Formats: sequence, structure tokens, C-alpha cells
Amino acid sequence: MTTPRRTRSTFRESVADRLAQALARFENRISEVSVTLSDTNGPRGGVDKECRVNVVMPGFDVLTTSARHENVWGAVAKATERARRIVLTKLKRPLAMRAERRDAVIPEMELSEAESTA
Repeated sequence: MTTPRRTRSTFRESVADRLAQALARFENRISEVSVTLSDTNGPRGGVDKECRVNVVMPGFDVLTTSARHENVWGAVAKATERARRIVLTKLKRPLAMRAERRDAVIPEMELSEAESTA
């Protein structure tokens, strides 16, 4: 069964509105948001509706979160709330801490002569 075009656009608009409300406080810091919805088990049912949200913010890696639920709206609600919390956490983290983490260099391990000859 094919979903009528009007219903699909209304659903898409509803998801976009929900994300816009959740992330409105951070709109000047976010450059892009994408949403992917999937039904992993197909018609078999169960907790298999997944919503994945990617948030792109300049100066940060892409922030990704996902949620699964038995219905698509539950998955959208959970993933949206998680995305809001992740963005808030990233922005609250002190700038110095972000720079330290970004610039951290993993020290190279030196092999002793005994290990290198083995």
C-alpha cells in the first residue's frame, strides 16, 4: 500500500517541526540536521522502527544519535530528545577541554630491543 503524497509531506513536516522545536535554542550554532527513518524488521513488527538524527555544527564532529521504538513517533521523540541533550552537552563543555581533546596526541610506544627481535 502506498502512502498518499499529502500524508507523506505532512509526516515529513511534522518530524521537521519537532526537531526545529527541540533544537531552536541552538539554531545559530547548527548548520545542518538530517533524519533517517527505517523499519528494520519490515512487516514482522516489534521494536524495530529506528530514527537516526545527524547534527552538523561548525567546530565539532557530526553528532549522531539514534533510537528504536515499536512505532515511528516514539523513535522520533526519543532520537530528538537525545539529539537535543547531545548538542547541549557539547556546547556546555569548556572550550579549553574541547581543544585539549582535539589536540591530544597519543604517545608512541617504543619497543625494547628484546621485543623487536622476538
